Amino acid sequence: MQKHRVLIVEDEYDIAGLIKHALERGGAAEAEIVGSGDAALKSVAAHPPDLIILDLNLPVLSGLEVCRILRGRSDGRHLPIIMLTAKT
Repeated sequence: MQKHRVLIVEDEYDIAGLIKHALERGGAAEAEIVGSGDAALKSVAAHPPDLIILDLNLPVLSGLEVCRILRGRSDGRHLPIIMLTAKT
């Protein structure tokens, strides 16, 4: 069985690690963590994931900016994105 590739874009490593653990413990997913918006764009270009979990508050480029850029690119136009935030 092929594992689904998930890109976690989160600058808080503790939060990213918990998400990664939750996704991988069932064995159906393989998760990669990047901590900034520009790193997310580079990762998608190098190896497009099956799903992106994207924090809104990121260094360099915000999650909203990353989402807008990806929706304008052929390699990100149809990628499923789940937006994540700790904002109240």
